[in-house]
Amino acid sequence: MKTALTAALLAAAFCSTAAWAGPFDGFKSKMKPGMYEYKMDMDMGQMPGMPPGMGKQSHTFQHCITPEDIDRGEMNRQDGRNAPKNCEIKNMQISGNTATYQMVCNQPHQMTADNKITFGGDGYQMDMKMAMNQGGRPVNMSQHMEAHYLGPCSK
Repeated sequence: MKTALTAALLAAAFCSTAAWAGPFDGFKSKMKPGMYEYKMDMDMGQMPGMPPGMGKQSHTFQHCITPEDIDRGEMNRQDGRNAPKNCEIKNMQISGNTATYQMVCNQPHQMTADNKITFGGDGYQMDMKMAMNQGGRPVNMSQHMEAHYLGPCSK
């Protein structure tokens, strides 16, 4: 159960901007395809049954972003996993270089993620607060991610 919950939380974190074409059309003018480096700080709090030291984690990775990734809002997916099923993007608002929206998923777990992305000249910063129901227990997580453009992707 601990492993499944951790995997679910990491999947939510890595695809917190995951959805299908449409709601993310405004992102096309805010970032360009290419290689990005990501620094992600995640705080899963004091979840019952979580091994010591697992509450706060930092990850750094690089990922090549395609125009299709931007279309789908999947700019921070580096692992090839499928996006969560039955998710809906709600309350998308873009003002200047900042976008806010909510992602609501029903499977495999009920989850709501409030996202704020601020685009800059060489990437973006994203903050996410997620609430999930795991076996009748509330699970909360926060994430801060910084993505910086490194240049064109090498093929």
